[in-house]
Amino acid sequence: MRVLVVGADGAIGAALVESLRSRGHQAIGTTRRRAKIGNPETMFLDLAAEMLEPLPQVDIAVICAAMARFEECRNNPDQARRVNVEAPKEIADKVLASGGRVLLLSTSAVFDCLKPLRRADELCAPRSAYGRFKAEAEEAVLGFGAGAGVVRLTKVVRADSGIFPGWVESLMQGGPITAFEDHTLCPLPLALVVSVLTDIIECGEGGIFQISGAGDISYLDAARNLATHLGVPHEQVIATSAASAGLLPGEITPFTSLETSRLAAMIGFVPPEARAVLTGMYAEALARARMSAVHH
Repeated sequence: MRVLVVGADGAIGAALVESLRSRGHQAIGTTRRRAKIGNPETMFLDLAAEMLEPLPQVDIAVICAAMARFEECRNNPDQARRVNVEAPKEIADKVLASGGRVLLLSTSAVFDCLKPLRRADELCAPRSAYGRFKAEAEEAVLGFGAGAGVVRLTKVVRADSGIFPGWVESLMQGGPITAFEDHTLCPLPLALVVSVLTDIIECGEGGIFQISGAGDISYLDAARNLATHLGVPHEQVIATSAASAGLLPGEITPFTSLETSRLAAMIGFVPPEARAVLTGMYAEALARARMSAVHH
């Protein structure tokens, strides 16, 4: 297939391009950094622009790019709407009109996050600006009917980004870290997400798919799990509340996990356990930290 990956600068988009090419597909990645354009398989596309660039003829477009930070969506609602709602709708319209399919990456934040394992057929009830924009984008894309799909994801964790590398470095140096006791994640490893996304692209079906870990874990428990993994005292992990860090009530997520029965039936998907995902990610983060220390 000829696949357009919108947002190939991001972790998921970049890994998806590699996965698709490894399976024999032609993957065209988009970037909003003109300096990165140097071959026919990369094109410029800025979702924040008033007018999008012409799109190539493809079998399917996968929209990975988004403004995903709660605070950014809350503080810059006009830009967030353009990037998260209007541009994906325009892309879907153009690709579907030319006979292709479209797949929009979304989030568990389209729900209220007040109970676990939300089903795909439950009504969206977002409490954050980010969740509201993604719910609106889902409705717009799915409204095109046949050929349109949405993939909701829980938290994708990596050893080289986010808060976790800093946690590893601080704990290894004997310092403290703070972690939310009232805010959770349902972690997924990047490699698993990309493998499942590739399967979804190849299956040819539309509608809603949900990729999730088996259950939620608080950031506090995740931090204590890391301390155990590193062999440092749990006293170095200081509990705090998300509200004290400036998160609004609608941005605090007691639960983010999703029900995944469709993928279980389709590809035998088994949701990974949170602690197993984190342990693997911590091991990689620790190896990176030690390698960096050797080089310095």
